Amino acid sequence: MSVIGLDLGTSRVKAVRFDSTWRAVDTEAETTIVQRSPAGECEQDMAAVWAAAARVIHAVAARSPDGVDLLALTAQGDGCWLVDAHGEPLRPAILWNDNRGSAIIDQWDRDGRLEQAFRINGCWGAPGLAHAQLRWLDHHQPHTLSGASRLLSCGSWIYQQLTGRQVLEVSDAANPFLAARTRTYDPTLLDLFELVQYRRLLPELVSGPDRVAPLLGHRAYDLGLPVGTPVALAPYDVVATALGTGTLHAGEAFAVLGTTLCVGMMAADPALNRTPNGMTLPGPTTDSWLLAYATLNGTEVLNWTAATLGLADVTELLSLAATAQPGGQPLMLPYLSPAGERSPFRDSTAQGSLHGLTSRHSRADIARAALDALTLAVRACLEAAGRPQGLALAGGGARSELWSQAISDATGLPVTGPDTPEVGARGAVLTAAVDADMINSLDDAAAVAIRPGRTYTPNRDETERFSMLYHNFQAVHALSTRYSLGTEPRRSRSPLTNWG
Repeated sequence: MSVIGLDLGTSRVKAVRFDSTWRAVDTEAETTIVQRSPAGECEQDMAAVWAAAARVIHAVAARSPDGVDLLALTAQGDGCWLVDAHGEPLRPAILWNDNRGSAIIDQWDRDGRLEQAFRINGCWGAPGLAHAQLRWLDHHQPHTLSGASRLLSCGSWIYQQLTGRQVLEVSDAANPFLAARTRTYDPTLLDLFELVQYRRLLPELVSGPDRVAPLLGHRAYDLGLPVGTPVALAPYDVVATALGTGTLHAGEAFAVLGTTLCVGMMAADPALNRTPNGMTLPGPTTDSWLLAYATLNGTEVLNWTAATLGLADVTELLSLAATAQPGGQPLMLPYLSPAGERSPFRDSTAQGSLHGLTSRHSRADIARAALDALTLAVRACLEAAGRPQGLALAGGGARSELWSQAISDATGLPVTGPDTPEVGARGAVLTAAVDADMINSLDDAAAVAIRPGRTYTPNRDETERFSMLYHNFQAVHALSTRYSLGTEPRRSRSPLTNWG
């Protein structure tokens, strides 16, 4: 038996083949182009993303010695992927990290609409979500919306190409259009977002076995797969990654160290009364939810720091950071995205900074300050999600023993690294295998497919250092929310919290 998991990231599309023991045995990946503007606009050519997906699927399928029994896909979430009545793209996709909807989100915040919506959907508004992007298009490109037939996601766009179906998986639709408790479209939300006239764009919702459909004949020929191969639209990458780490039950938590840092914890209640921030996404069962906090600033901060220090890549940066004696480094605020930050607070004007820098500091100190800053951002998101017993890691950053140990030290939690780099793809194929009756349940899937990776335990001295550093991190952040480069006072909608 072989199954393929397609993982459609923001800048990389990857196909992974798993064998009958659920081990990743073959991979093909391509880089995809993100078109950015100085104003913070981020778009992608939809046809180019599909072409890259088709190529990596074909390459992995061609190398499979025993055929392919199932194709499952997971993808980047949020954003606005519009198609016309023929299923063709109307314009480039507007991505999750696009900033053009900031003024709309700020106005909804002042009006109290964001908080009203949060009490229904459990999702705190951000410019990269489809509701703000549709409003922006309504203001600036109404002709685009007049020709639109469906609002898709990255995953459902590729699923349409493979199966002909135009649907949204419930996790993709949850933020921002679904009532969290019922997992159905909510007309009150559309009214709050002034989108009632665009209800026609929202596709059918799918979950469970309804996410599986046969591969179209002409696509099967193009991809080198059997006609009718089952294709599953798995939950989008945040949820798929949680499932791929074995985060299945209330109180279990995970963190993705990638382009975005995303911390999430499974819960038995959508917690709609909590401080508004983050996302409430459908969990693997009808009585479970994933409370997730995804930042706008992740490993791009490390990329920027490496480039600024004249290093070749993040690997060199982490090696340099390891040479710094912990303690005494300057304090970095890692808010380098032109769109500011969205979790665990929302502030579209948030900016990065480096505090306490002197001539005694070295390049290694700055490298370590960048790593510590992202580590503290993980802690801040985890505090918003809740206090778990442990934390499972995923994403490219989880390959770093230095960073993984730092997260354990900063949170005071035992941390488990991934046993494979293909966590998101694994979550997709395991979900699909359950939907296709290849496995009885996700618990059974986790038992046979997920093997423990390296475990990290907190170092008491480092935990104390991070506790003091986090106190300073909070204080500097609080000051920075009042003043931006010495200009107008400003405020952060949701300040950082403290476990005490």
